[in-house]
Amino acid sequence: MDALSHELLTLQVEKLLWRGRGLARLDSGQVVMIEPGVLPGETITARVTKTAKDFLQAEAVDIVTPSPLRGVHPCPHAGDCGGSRFGMVSPEAGTSLKADMLRDALSRALGREHGARMPELQVVPSPQGWRYRWRGQIHVRGGLPHAMGHASNVLVPLTDCHLLAAPLAKAMPALAASLPDGRFTIAASPDTGAARTEHDTDDLPFSFPNFGLTLLLPPGTFFQANWALNQTLVLSAVNALDDFERITDLFCGAGNFALPLASRGKTVLAVEGSALAVDTGTRNAKRLGLKSTRFRAADLSKPAAWKMVSEFAPEAAILDPPRTGAKGIGRTLLGLDSLRRLVWVSCDVVNTVRDAKPLLDAGWKVTSLTLFDMFPGTWHMEVLMILDRP
Repeated sequence: MDALSHELLTLQVEKLLWRGRGLARLDSGQVVMIEPGVLPGETITARVTKTAKDFLQAEAVDIVTPSPLRGVHPCPHAGDCGGSRFGMVSPEAGTSLKADMLRDALSRALGREHGARMPELQVVPSPQGWRYRWRGQIHVRGGLPHAMGHASNVLVPLTDCHLLAAPLAKAMPALAASLPDGRFTIAASPDTGAARTEHDTDDLPFSFPNFGLTLLLPPGTFFQANWALNQTLVLSAVNALDDFERITDLFCGAGNFALPLASRGKTVLAVEGSALAVDTGTRNAKRLGLKSTRFRAADLSKPAAWKMVSEFAPEAAILDPPRTGAKGIGRTLLGLDSLRRLVWVSCDVVNTVRDAKPLLDAGWKVTSLTLFDMFPGTWHMEVLMILDRP
């Protein structure tokens, strides 16, 4: 097996797996998983980087026969930077590839029994294929912006980033020049174009036209970077909860869902582990006069947080956990007898299915499934899953 790491393999890419990896097979039938950047149908030469019991891991060295979908990546740093591994396809083709990846991942994660009961997948593309991120991270070295290299810890100097919204990309060199060496969040307001670093203390405005709200957010707090598509995501989630009055927003951040829900007159308990986010949400709720929402700082991996949620007796919940998911949350949610609907926002649906399995096993049904292509040019996506109690 180790000898394979010293030679190049010629492989045919069958399809893309979750997290953007390509699937190929040796003549023996052994599976080879290829690092992101290849496309279905391509013939490639690849170098093995890791051997495991059941598969090999490899990276493409050359694209021998490119896919008809493959074009020229618009970013001059694409060959070295790991930030946009699917920028060589059009945004439309990228969305279609993600839908195929999602269907394949769900069928594997859910198994035959639950997979057969999934609703038809809905797909919502991003309004912009590039220049959509109003928040991002840069590595600073010597006052200059860098990105992490693909599959390495090597830093790549940046003169631009096509993922960043134009005002943020334009401000990036000056923002980097104000920072010491390290990794930092930079952000800009889609309302004004003003750009800041996480060290700055002045808030940035972010408007929700559908709800008549403008949030004021510190540059260092989390918010959905694709603010244009976030409008559709939030509206879809809020509309799905229209028939419920008492709603808990778990992993609520600074109130991306809680504050629009409160503007619709809902009674909301918003729970989040980040003290900065809770303070931000509380300040915005007070400034906007949204008295029906309460923000609470609590660790949702601890029983005390769930005692508070249980006493609130929510009819519905919205969840937006981190990419790693929330192990054990499915069984905990089963214990909330008042709960009738879950709106689950996922940036890694494989982890979400793992966490939701106890609910599905207990008869909860997925009644809606939507892919939001929140991150064009990358394999990342956001999935909105609605589950109803039987």
